[in-house]
Amino acid sequence: MITKPDSPPPFLVQANRKRQVLPATWMRAGTSKGLFIHRKYLPNQQEAWSPWILAAMGSRNGDPRQLNGIGGATSTTSKVAIVSPSRAPGIDVEYTFAQVAVGKQKIDYSGNCGNIASGVGPYAVEEGMVQAKPGQTHVDVRILNTNTGRVLVETVAVDEQGFLLEQGDYQMAGVSDPGAEIKVAFVDPAGSMTGKLFPTGRTEDRIIVEDPTALEDSFSVQATLIDAANPFVVVDAQTLPSKFVQGSKEWLETIEDIRREGAVMMGLADTTEQAALTRGTPKIMMVSPPNTMNGNGKVQSTPDISVLSMSMGQIHPSVQLTGAVCLAGASCIEGTVAYKHCSSEKLLNSFGVESTKQASQSPKTIVIGHRSGQIPVGVHLQGQDALERCVVSRTARRLFEGNVLFYA
Repeated sequence: MITKPDSPPPFLVQANRKRQVLPATWMRAGTSKGLFIHRKYLPNQQEAWSPWILAAMGSRNGDPRQLNGIGGATSTTSKVAIVSPSRAPGIDVEYTFAQVAVGKQKIDYSGNCGNIASGVGPYAVEEGMVQAKPGQTHVDVRILNTNTGRVLVETVAVDEQGFLLEQGDYQMAGVSDPGAEIKVAFVDPAGSMTGKLFPTGRTEDRIIVEDPTALEDSFSVQATLIDAANPFVVVDAQTLPSKFVQGSKEWLETIEDIRREGAVMMGLADTTEQAALTRGTPKIMMVSPPNTMNGNGKVQSTPDISVLSMSMGQIHPSVQLTGAVCLAGASCIEGTVAYKHCSSEKLLNSFGVESTKQASQSPKTIVIGHRSGQIPVGVHLQGQDALERCVVSRTARRLFEGNVLFYA
């Protein structure tokens, strides 16, 4: 491992700007990639982080290709995790997520990213923030996400010497190589930003939006507005206007209009104009009955429900981890649009025992089909409509560690 200084090295002065040297690690975490930074290398005040992060990622001047930075020019590869040891009781590390806009000089700190979060546990172990005890084969890392104020518990594998294990036989959809399984538990995920699982007080809402083609006055869709790990607008795909071609300009505008209306209904924005300023919150997805074909045209086993998710205005290649948490939770609660699209009235609990939705409060496994494959989510309910925790498995890998050079 590269030895990192306690503070950033001296800078060079060029063209009236200072070259900064930022120790960092580039990681794949789940189906995303991002820059992981120890908080001690950033300015003390969070308000001063943005110029550094924008420059390091290549979005300082709104470059859509991020050529002068290490960002990947897509929403799933333009992410940052800032991690530090925590002094809070029962918490090992604190983690702040930053979604860096592509093509805009903007950072969204409003929500969490579950995929990037899955790399925080491994990062903390390798950075020495959390250490395994003698004889341990797995370490539980308790993480406080500062964006939402919610706790995640990640179980990561270690060897006999307590070093992180990255290689393993767990194969997750959307990643070509298997790796060591990381169990990510979202503890008490409800109300991450709104304080309620269902911010409107209803399990299903009607969202009315203007027709972007101006051929009709307005139309409506049915949706569940849910806040678990992150706020999501979960739209019944069967209620979308059929005249729009998926992925077309009109279709993308329609989905964004629905998202903005949902933001206002959830209390996350006062107006749709204000909602347009924060593309990452709430997020939006379309759900439909289970499909045995994934987005690559390959036949797969039948999931419980299918989803098409959006990321910063574009179709997501798979599904956000927090989106999987929202959708799996909604699928177990009667009255949601997800519940009615589940393939069966029977769900499997974590022990493989069949149980009806109404009768059993045992942990359930919901298998979600997305464009790249499937993701199983373990759902633990309290009563009929309260989420105790949701558990998802991921893999993660360090890709490089060193210094990011940028001017700021």
